[in-house]
This record gives sequence, C-alpha cells and structure tokens, in this order.
Amino acid sequence: MSNKEQQIGGLDGFILVTASKKKRRTTQNFKCPFNIHLKNHESKKPSEESCDLGITAFLQNFKKIEENLIASDFFKEIVNLIEPLLNQAKIEAIICLGLGKLSECLISCYQLALIRCLKGKLKDFSGKIQFFDPIFTYKDIEILQLLDTAVLSENLEGKYLADQKTLFYLPHCPKQISNNLLWRNWQPELLKNVYLICNSFENIILGNPERVLNDNATYILKAEKFCKEIKFLNNFRYTDIFNDFSLHYFDTSTFFTDPGLSVEPEYKIADLELITRKIQTNLKLKNGYN
Repeated sequence: MSNKEQQIGGLDGFILVTASKKKRRTTQNFKCPFNIHLKNHESKKPSEESCDLGITAFLQNFKKIEENLIASDFFKEIVNLIEPLLNQAKIEAIICLGLGKLSECLISCYQLALIRCLKGKLKDFSGKIQFFDPIFTYKDIEILQLLDTAVLSENLEGKYLADQKTLFYLPHCPKQISNNLLWRNWQPELLKNVYLICNSFENIILGNPERVLNDNATYILKAEKFCKEIKFLNNFRYTDIFNDFSLHYFDTSTFFTDPGLSVEPEYKIADLELITRKIQTNLKLKNGYN
C-alpha cells in the first residue's frame, strides 16, 4: 500500500487499521473479537459447552460499548433532542426490527447499545424491548435474552399495530418495512401512537425517483404532510453506524383518510428489499431447520 498502515489498540477491544488520519473512521476496518462462528450457517442449535465462552466475551465487550456510547457527545445530543418528547409521550412499548447478527456485526452491537441506552432515559417505561429479525441466529437470540429483552417469533414484515404509545426502532431497515408499518397504522388514533427511529423520511423522498416511491414507499410519501422529523447529527466517531437516523412522529390533527390507501402494500419481486414470511420459510427449508 502507498500509505502507511497503523494499528491502534484499546478501542472497545477492537483493532483499527487506518490509511490516513484525515479520514473519518468507519467500522469497515474493525474486527469484532467476540464473533461466535457456528457451522452450517447457524442452522443447528449448538451445545452449551461450545458457546458459553463466546457469549461471556461478547457481554463483557458489549458493556464497554454501552459505556462508551453513553459518554459520547453523540448520545448526549440525542438525549437532549428526543428525551423530552418521548417522556412526554409516555412510551409503553419498544419494538426493534432488523438489528442484524449481533454475534458477527459491530454495527449491530452499537445500534443495540443505542436503543438500550435510550430505554434507560424513559422515566415511565419498565417493560422489555422487543426484537425481531428473520436472520437472528440461536446465538443472537440467546444474547438478547441474557440482556433481559424479548425476542419475537413471527415475521410480520413490519406490520405491527400501535395500539399503545410505541417507539419503533428500525436501524438502517429497508423503506418497505417503514412503509408497511405506516399502512398498518393508517388511522389517526393509531398513528398518534407511532414514534419511529429509522432512516430519514425526508432523505428517502428526496433520494428516490417518483416511480420508486410510488411502488415501494407510498405511505412514507403520503405521510410527508403531517410527519414531524428530528434528525440525528451524525457526529459519532464511527460514521457508518447511526448515519441518516431520524426520529419521526405524526401530527394527526392534519391527517385525512385517503380511500385509495386502504390496500395492503405489495411489492414487485424485483424491488423486494425485506425478507418476507415466504422468503424466510424457504430459507429455513433450504437450510434444513424450522
């Protein structure tokens, strides 16, 4: 290489390889020291003996991640931006979708740390965060349960009913999942319960042609008129973890029912971004487990 590589130790237990000090850091050059690898793409449940050591190491490192995140300017600024709103709303449920493989991905670990740390700032919330991702492995599920969270078993493709004040956390999830969530709650008495941290709706609308939005993000497009968005400043030291995050909530006083928006979204196979129930079932059958 033309630029001198430098290894830096002591950062959350990870090793950074950098080509230039002027470049902002991403997680691309970090390796997770607590990867838990299993054969056959995690298709078989491992024995307890084979994974206890890996999980212990993971939890030790994850505690450091949470501590470092809480101490960061990024987290302090996020708390100042959204804590008053969420506490005023009196959040009753937290649902996280699409977190990814914790046992393999550093980005997923930091994204998990964010929602757990935000939960700690909610004065009236005493429940468990609920998680779902169709790619969770046995190890991911075990880790989440050890962290005192709940893991959901059914793939609703984002179509969760907000019958109580709910904070939905969709870190870097496909826009079709957010679109499905909006469809499921496309009534003023339900939308007022939705608080959604995900990729910025404004950026989705500005960054996609009209055809793509009409085919894959109809409800996001229609919600623009009464959606309030609080953008997160991406000043965390790793710039590919929380980039494009925003908190969205809805002023339903300006909501009006559009009869043309009562049909459940359907997506062309060529445009699919999410893992549907059908795809998930096929993957399980292919890998030989249920």
